[in-house]
Amino acid sequence: MVVAAVSLGLLGPVASIAYTSGLEPTVFTAIRAAIGATILGAVVALGRQPRVRLAGLPTREKRMLAAAVALNGFQNVFLFLAYSQMSVALVLIVFYLYPVIVTAASAATGRDRLTPSRVAALALAMVGLAFVAGAQVGPDANATPGGVVLAALASLCHAGYYLVVREGFPHVPAVVATSLVLAGGFLISAVVALATLGPGVVGTWVTDPTAWAMILIAGSIGAAFPKVLVIRSVRAIGGSRASLIALIEPVTGVVVATLALGQMLEPREIVGGMAILAAAAIAQRREPSRIAPAEADLTVLRP
Repeated sequence: MVVAAVSLGLLGPVASIAYTSGLEPTVFTAIRAAIGATILGAVVALGRQPRVRLAGLPTREKRMLAAAVALNGFQNVFLFLAYSQMSVALVLIVFYLYPVIVTAASAATGRDRLTPSRVAALALAMVGLAFVAGAQVGPDANATPGGVVLAALASLCHAGYYLVVREGFPHVPAVVATSLVLAGGFLISAVVALATLGPGVVGTWVTDPTAWAMILIAGSIGAAFPKVLVIRSVRAIGGSRASLIALIEPVTGVVVATLALGQMLEPREIVGGMAILAAAAIAQRREPSRIAPAEADLTVLRP
């Protein structure tokens, strides 16, 4: 999950460079998803993954897989629309509340225990996020009702995605599932791009080598491989722990932007990043098993 979060954290700076070449966000998202789906589809076609007959899956798994495709696709749409309503930093502050939603839902359904260390890690991560994203909020940044609602919908979609992929379709390998998720994301983003931009989807970026370099990085390092790792991580360690570790993503974005784009790293961002990393470490601690005193005594006396 750490590797996935760091890889996805590259998307912000990569997208910023691509946008300077005239590439619109929805077009960038659609092409990124298409490249990621193509890479993973080729891996499946070459027989590098177990064969899966989607038609033969249980009805419940088909529905959960379709839900994962829809949740991922609409999350991107809601985020894009939210960015058009208010500043990126404010959108991210709302969006990255999804670990709270995942943790609460996992505890309510009995999938994960809401342990004291996990609660502490979650609180520390939220404070760190406020420092990281809050440092980028200028005096002219105004939260709008529409922007907050859209960012919240994106957060809910992402939380739902984490919950669905954990046990929703266990017979579908992560690579196959991710290829379908990205293919669905391409279709949804492409429809939105065509509806909002029309012929404007094709611009000067088509002949710009820098734009294509950023697109290829986003489609491979920023889509295909990390999204496979996300599904594998959620299945292995649970949604609440995985989503909390995923908060390394905005920290990576800030650090990479500092190195690649020359943006200054403020003290608040450093403190916030350290808090998120500490929270991720705390979330990995195993709670000591609780053994009743009488049972513990018997355990010691048994040969």
